[in-house]
Formats: sequence, C-alpha cells, structure tokens
Amino acid sequence: MAADSRSGNHLLAENPVIRRLSRVQEYGGEKVCTYKGIAGKLVFFLLVTAIGAGLSVFMKMTGGFGGDLVFEEAIYEDGAPVLIYGNEIIAVLIAAILSVVSPLLAVFIRPTIPVTGSLFCASIGFLLAWAATTFADQYMAPVLLALVITLIIVFTMGFLYGMGIIKVTQKVKTFIMTAMITVCIASLLVFIGSLIPFTRGIVAQLTADPVFSIGISALMVVVGTLMLLVDFDTIRECVENGLPKKYEWYASFGLAFSVIWLYLKVLDLVMKIMGKNRN
Repeated sequence: MAADSRSGNHLLAENPVIRRLSRVQEYGGEKVCTYKGIAGKLVFFLLVTAIGAGLSVFMKMTGGFGGDLVFEEAIYEDGAPVLIYGNEIIAVLIAAILSVVSPLLAVFIRPTIPVTGSLFCASIGFLLAWAATTFADQYMAPVLLALVITLIIVFTMGFLYGMGIIKVTQKVKTFIMTAMITVCIASLLVFIGSLIPFTRGIVAQLTADPVFSIGISALMVVVGTLMLLVDFDTIRECVENGLPKKYEWYASFGLAFSVIWLYLKVLDLVMKIMGKNRN
C-alpha cells in the first residue's frame, strides 16, 4: 500500500503538507520518490528562501530600488538610523500576504506546490532579512544566532534518526500528538482569553512574565523539533511505499515548511532571552 494504516495514528502530529502525503493511495510505477530527489528539492526550497533574503538585502542597499525615503529616525539609543523606503513597504506587504496565502494554496491545491512553495519560502526569507537589515541593532544578532541553532537542530535530529539512534515508535508518535494538541489548545485559550475583558488582565500578566514567556517559547521549539522526527519518518514511509515521483515536491516542501516553522520559534525564543538579558 502507498500509505499503511500506521500513518493515520499520527496525523495530528505532522505539519499539514506532510500529513496529506500519508493519505495518498497511489503506486509510482517506474518513477517513484527517492531520498535523493526529496533532498534535492528541499535544497531548492531553502535556496529560494536565501534568494528572497538576498533580494531584500539588495533592495535595502539600493535604497528601496530608488524609492522615496518615507521614514528616517534613530529609534534605538546610540543606534544607526532606521531607513524605510516607500517601495520597501509595498514589497513587505506583498511578502506578508504571500507568506500567509501561499502555504494554504500549497496544502489544498497540491499540484501548485513548486510555485506556491517557492513563493512561501521566498517571502519568509524576504521578511526576515528585511527585519534584520532595517532594525539591525535589535534583530541582526538574533536572526543569525537563530539560524545557526536551527541548522544544528535539523542536522542533529536528521543524524540521530538516520542512524537509528532515535526510533519513531508508536509511543513516540502518540507523545508528539499529545504535545501538539496541548500546545494548540493552550495557544487557542490564550488567544481567546486576550479577547475577553474578564480574563484579559490575567493573560497580559502571564505573557508579560519573562520566565513564563520564555518557557512557552522553549516548549514550542521542543515540539517543533519532535515534529521533524515525524516528518522524517513519514518521508521514509513515502519512499519505501513507492509513491509517485511527483510527491517529492510535496515531501520536500513539507520538510522545508517544518524547518522554517522551527526557525521562527527558535528566533522567538532567542529574542526573548536576549531581551531578558538586556533588562
């Protein structure tokens, strides 16, 4: 079978792109998914992310491609002035919209993943680089540090899984599913609590507590790291079950999505820790 019954037990623990792969019931014939093909397409998506970041840096260096300067002020003490050009604002808005819309299209219209996946990766790269270069005094160090930490996590988990040191058993999948559900429910409750006048003050106090805030961010990083393991295992099942080669795009983007999501959570944690140390 292209996807055995075991995959259904850990659907909620996976990202939405990878999860849909577990439902595929196709045979690949002669052209099937391979680890090499998935790895190549994963590198492609990560390179597209880097290209998006490079485009943002180039725009900043050229003064917003010659646009009008709309903001110039030193908003940090003893820091360099923040420069924002009109063209940058338009580009940031477009990138922000694409970063939300493109992954939804990728999930629900899977054949568009080579395009929508590329748009998502490029948009995220653009936004991160823009924040880092525009607010360099505040964001440059966290952005670079989070990148290094994320790469270490991904390669470490990949090595541990590939060498069989970590086994993704049914118990592990159940634990990840439980952790994921818990995090989602807790995040939803916090959001709802922030909207209700009676609980808004309590939520504000909790989120303002640096120890509590850092603890939640650390938990998100742990969950994101565990999700990588389930993604690795699902990709293995896709290859071993002989899914058609077109699913390499879906598998590679699913893993790229997980890596980017993990990076954003690591960045959030790093910024909170660095912010706490400044206080």
